[in-house]
Amino acid sequence: MLSKLEIHNYILIDQLSIDLSNQLSVITGETGAGKSIIMGALSLILGDRADSTVCRDASKKCFIEGTFLLNNKQTYQAFFTEHELDLTDEVIIRREINAQGKSRAFINDTPINLNELKQLTSQLVDLHQQFDTLTLGDTDFQRTVIDALAGVQKDLAHYQSVFHLWKDHQKQLAELISRRDEFEKTESYKKHLLEELTALQLKENELENLEQELKFLENAVSIKAQIDQSIQVLESADNPIVQQLKQIANNLDSIVKWQPEFAELLDRLKAAQIELADVANELSSWQDKIDFDDKKMVLIQDRLSEGYSLQKKHKVQSTNELISIQQQLELDLTSEIG
Repeated sequence: MLSKLEIHNYILIDQLSIDLSNQLSVITGETGAGKSIIMGALSLILGDRADSTVCRDASKKCFIEGTFLLNNKQTYQAFFTEHELDLTDEVIIRREINAQGKSRAFINDTPINLNELKQLTSQLVDLHQQFDTLTLGDTDFQRTVIDALAGVQKDLAHYQSVFHLWKDHQKQLAELISRRDEFEKTESYKKHLLEELTALQLKENELENLEQELKFLENAVSIKAQIDQSIQVLESADNPIVQQLKQIANNLDSIVKWQPEFAELLDRLKAAQIELADVANELSSWQDKIDFDDKKMVLIQDRLSEGYSLQKKHKVQSTNELISIQQQLELDLTSEIG
């Protein structure tokens, strides 16, 4: 039982010492007289949390000390033995709190932590405060009382252990299912991307080459007109360049016999005549190949549209990058399946 309570520098109390009888002790007073403050001080030596606001004077420590008389020491023997404390008829519990909110607890001047303090004080004091009766209407409290009266604590502990284990397994199962669904979603999406790329069957630099070919076809009429004009200048005009070179060659040929040094110029001129005639022939060949094919243009545009769409989707700029992505997807899916 609590025989003495000393309070120093606690909230409104500078110093207070209360001696309690071994019978019934009653503390009364008007509202605001400090009854609750005394109960608060008592709760601190029972193990409640504290902070710096409990210090009345911040320059000094707050401490509360309670003296308990043990009527049946055997009840507390296990606790004192476990924590290597001397068991006597009188136990003094002291709690100190400094201005920074740090606290220390002592049992018979031996330091002890709050959890250990609570283990002892829960056996020493049954503290009821204002409004505690409200717990009578609480379902959890009612169930606790019924379980205690029924003496099913061991069965309850076993049930709680099994229940928590089941909840843990249920959580693990949900996580595994979520991971499986996420994996399947990822694998399915990768397969979809691979199918898109595979269906297009891209070749190296294909989109770039198609883009160049499309520009050529779009300007086919203008290109053909320019080639026609060039061929005419070289071969078909009233005075074509090839014919003029031939005439110049004939002129030089007639004077070589008088000046042999003109022979080299004549050879160069004939070579230029042959080269330009060859250019004219190649241009004529291109003229036959160039045609405005609107159907081919549509096919190329459709192919480019598909390719550009995938480039935008994968945020790349070239055909070869798309091919690289396709190869990586194939490798990823092969590894995941394996």
